[in-house]
Amino acid sequence: MNTRIHEIEQRIKLLLASYLESSNHPELEAHGEITGETNLVSDFTMDSFQVMEFMMELEEAFDVMIDMNSLSNTHTVHDLAVIVDKDLSG
Repeated sequence: MNTRIHEIEQRIKLLLASYLESSNHPELEAHGEITGETNLVSDFTMDSFQVMEFMMELEEAFDVMIDMNSLSNTHTVHDLAVIVDKDLSG
């Protein structure tokens, strides 16, 4: 895996854990470790509002603008890292 994508993925994992913890999301503790293959919707049953709220936090943390159309095929933490990397590469 690309080192930069790996670093982005690590930051996303921390952001996701923080987001879920701050919103008292019940599945966080039950799920265990967040990995690159963690699926935002099926593993944490995030609704569309929560996904959008998390995307805004992600954009702010990385100072990027994520194209919402690209999210239709984005399911995992790794998928998000690839999208953030592409945006950072500009």
